[in-house]
Amino acid sequence: MVGGNDDGLGEEAQRGFAAADDTVEAYTSLYGLVLQVYAYRCALTGARFLPPVMTLHPDLEVEAIQPREQGGPLAIANYLPMIATLARPFRDGLITIEADYRILVPQPGLLDGELLSALRTTVLLPDDPFRPGPEYLAYHRRYALGR
Repeated sequence: MVGGNDDGLGEEAQRGFAAADDTVEAYTSLYGLVLQVYAYRCALTGARFLPPVMTLHPDLEVEAIQPREQGGPLAIANYLPMIATLARPFRDGLITIEADYRILVPQPGLLDGELLSALRTTVLLPDDPFRPGPEYLAYHRRYALGR
């Protein structure tokens, strides 16, 4: 029971997984939990999808805000679900997120117009405690904007 809801997400899901738990099973579990927490919606566009039939979702990717290889934790607060076509621009820093969860596109001309128009003004947020961590968002902004 998390936050008074019997939603099937345990206390471990709130914290993420142990640093030493970099197994395929840990990543698969986190992937599924992120999709579930965001109700199978893209955090950047709000587009809603049906749950996947198999483990991987055909329309959504789950992207680290602060990559694991750069010190980011394997925790829900460090991951966002997004449509596949936005994953690369997010990884490349063409899309980032302000501390108040506003979506920022530093150089709009580098992003496809259709993708740009699909973006929400602010990130679609799940219930606490699963919101994107401010420290991970700050890391991504520093990477994307050099600040």
